Amino acid sequence: MSTFKSSTTIARGVGAALTLVMVHYFVTSDAIRSGNAFLVPDLALTVLVLVSVLLPGRFAVPGMIFAYGWATAVYSVSLATYTVRGDFADGANHIALILPSLVMAGLLLRKVAQRLDNRQHGRSEEHPDADPRIGARAAAGR
Repeated sequence: MSTFKSSTTIARGVGAALTLVMVHYFVTSDAIRSGNAFLVPDLALTVLVLVSVLLPGRFAVPGMIFAYGWATAVYSVSLATYTVRGDFADGANHIALILPSLVMAGLLLRKVAQRLDNRQHGRSEEHPDADPRIGARAAAGR
């Protein structure tokens, strides 16, 4: 399995876990109320993360990059809101949502950049360190 596919699989798993955490939050807390300023963003990002991990191959990675970026932003603003109110300790659990979202977005972006770089330089995705000229010489019988 290529590292790109394994990164995608890991990102899908993390997305599924984040979705479960958020569903648990909605079910067990008082989150679904009109006074919750983060209700709509939380619901939207939960649906977006879930949909992005269920997308087929070529659509999943850009979808997850967007979803994880948005999740990082929403969770960070929520943590900042707690901090400004002087309740950092109550909002510190957001760090457990922010870090995986940020790491997954970064991991997927890095893998996309590597894939693009490999294509630009004619390297195989399975063997990115291989010199493409060696394969051409071998194929030409030299």
